[in-house]
Amino acid sequence: MAQRARDVLAGLMAVEVPANEEQKDKLLKRYPNAKCDTSTTKTIELLPRAAKDAIFDLVAAKKSVEVLDDFLASPAS
Repeated sequence: MAQRARDVLAGLMAVEVPANEEQKDKLLKRYPNAKCDTSTTKTIELLPRAAKDAIFDLVAAKKSVEVLDDFLASPAS
């Protein structure tokens, strides 16, 4: 996992979790305030903290970043 983490700001680390088009669309539908930045960072932004925490917990438990299908199958957090 350490090789998947990147420094984003003054030692704050981020793990990139890939999302395909279908997963992206489902996330944006579930969290209407979230946005997909297609022009610069190619990231899904403004997810609620609880959603980000739940995704991170899945990454840690599975030791894999391929967790969005499991996350989307769970109730909204």
